[in-house]
Amino acid sequence: MKSLYLSSNAVRAFPRIVLWSPYKANAISQVRFYHEDGRHRVSGFWIPTGGIAPSKGTENEDSHSLLIRAGFIRQAHAGIFQFLPLGLRVQDKIAQLVDKHMARLGASRLSLSTFSSEELWQKTGRLDSNNSELFRLVDRKGGKFLLSPTHEEEITSLVGSIVKSYKDLPIRLYQTTRKYRDEPRPRQGLLRTREFLMKDLYTFDTTRSEASQTYKHVRESYDAFFKEFKIPFLTAEAASGEMGGDISHEYHLKTRKGEDEIVICNSCNYAANEELAQSRLMHTISDRGNHDEWTGRATSYTLNPSNDFQNQIQHDSLQWVGINRNRSILVQAFMPKEIEISIRGEKHIRKTQINLHAIKRRFPDIDLGVEDPMATFRKHLQLQQRPETSKAEISTKTKILRVFDIRYAKISSSNEVSSIDGLEVPILAESEESIDRIDLVKIETGDPCPKCPDGALVVESAVELGHTFLLGTRYSTPLKATVTTKDSPNSQVPMQMGCHGIGISRLIAAVADALADDKGLNWPRVIAPYEAVIVPTEDTESGAVEVYDVLTGAGDRTASEVIDTLLDDRKKQLGWKLRDADMIGYPVVIVVGKHWTQGRKCEVQCRRLGLKEVVPVEGLRSFVQKQLRQL
Repeated sequence: MKSLYLSSNAVRAFPRIVLWSPYKANAISQVRFYHEDGRHRVSGFWIPTGGIAPSKGTENEDSHSLLIRAGFIRQAHAGIFQFLPLGLRVQDKIAQLVDKHMARLGASRLSLSTFSSEELWQKTGRLDSNNSELFRLVDRKGGKFLLSPTHEEEITSLVGSIVKSYKDLPIRLYQTTRKYRDEPRPRQGLLRTREFLMKDLYTFDTTRSEASQTYKHVRESYDAFFKEFKIPFLTAEAASGEMGGDISHEYHLKTRKGEDEIVICNSCNYAANEELAQSRLMHTISDRGNHDEWTGRATSYTLNPSNDFQNQIQHDSLQWVGINRNRSILVQAFMPKEIEISIRGEKHIRKTQINLHAIKRRFPDIDLGVEDPMATFRKHLQLQQRPETSKAEISTKTKILRVFDIRYAKISSSNEVSSIDGLEVPILAESEESIDRIDLVKIETGDPCPKCPDGALVVESAVELGHTFLLGTRYSTPLKATVTTKDSPNSQVPMQMGCHGIGISRLIAAVADALADDKGLNWPRVIAPYEAVIVPTEDTESGAVEVYDVLTGAGDRTASEVIDTLLDDRKKQLGWKLRDADMIGYPVVIVVGKHWTQGRKCEVQCRRLGLKEVVPVEGLRSFVQKQLRQL
């Protein structure tokens, strides 16, 4: 079988190249065309949008399904995705936007290895705590490595080996690279994957005050980055978790797919992750009489643990029971069954639920996955009853810890014992002066804001897209990344660090979900694969080329704000191509059809702006630019 060969002279002689089909004698296939005129054409760009039916029908289709049907991604394995040309253009535009704002921040770009050594992670204490989600491997020489889910250890080791003096600081380094996490249950497409693209920024300063100032500048840079999307993002106070440090903030986008819950005030700028969120404390409900007679004074509970303790709290308290991971401590948490909410003079009561985030903060070793903690605790006690073990020894290894909601004003600190299956287990109660008493009541929409007198809190579902951490010396101390100081040139101090991430893969999925409608995706201009697409009819192809040159400023060296344009020159019906353009989500669609043949005009469409307007070609470029500035 011989293939068709075209010389370079032949290529220049024809405006487009066609592929010969060996399956049809003496015929030329019209399946794909390749142009060499420098214009972006669909015929020369792989966009596999056909052949996949909607997974949930055309109404309210899942945005992840749209990303697949519109030719942006394909799934290779569980939690692992291939980015097709359209998806890669979106990903690259986000990376370019990151570069723009990192350059303004004075950060230098580098690229760290995907491999990290277990030795470094052992030094920082993160190897065991993250063990279940690490991809670990051993080379032929027995060397132990892992695929990095994050690069704090590697960057600290690198900078610590080079920088030795305060004169070399501050340093700001960033990378955009693939990360890996052995996610036990990948889900929601690009939002929860095993391989993902992420931007990491690492900052190094000499003093805490300098690091705090750097952290402020990074937050300003993040605010500017997310504002480029022209869609509302939320910034919330957050817990640092295993990453370390004592100050952190999250950047969220409200979406129906959100796995996080953000608490925001409808009156002021208060916003916090549910893990850290607070509400204004109100008094508990002790009188079920006439609610109109309530004075609003704080009601105090005096609880005295004793043999009839359960009887004392049965009426007004809700009990939650949990157990720690080694099964030696049973936790009993007590909170009011109801609380009073008062905002702008209006009062109402609501039932309460346990705040598991508060429990987790107070007891980091708690195992929230146990369905019946009491039965598990009893089983643990039974296993301890070996012939050589005395009851007294068992009692010293096990205990019951009672924690009370902060609304209980007075709690006796006297301890007691409980008899469980013939064993006396000590009960420890937190004292009245204990600083560890916590707000055990889960925040709900309508609770009072802790920052302003008239605001009510709203709980929103959101996706975390960025996170900033002020790490302090969390990594520089164990990895010995130290420098001399101006005041003490003969001594070494650990560098003050910060780490700041943006999940690029997650950002693509979250934005797609937030802006998609019943017709398809709807990209913001700043990350759209193309800002505008030209859709001609079969008899207006030459006019479409002229429109393309007008929009892109071809041949005009003075042209500014060039429009990133794609020409859909496929041999398809106009209606099919328009539906395809809607599904892909180009910000602006320019139809070259009957208005062009009648008077050299185009129909400009923009779904997000609700726009459909006929515009003469002479004013087309400025008109499209005006619409794009709003997107």
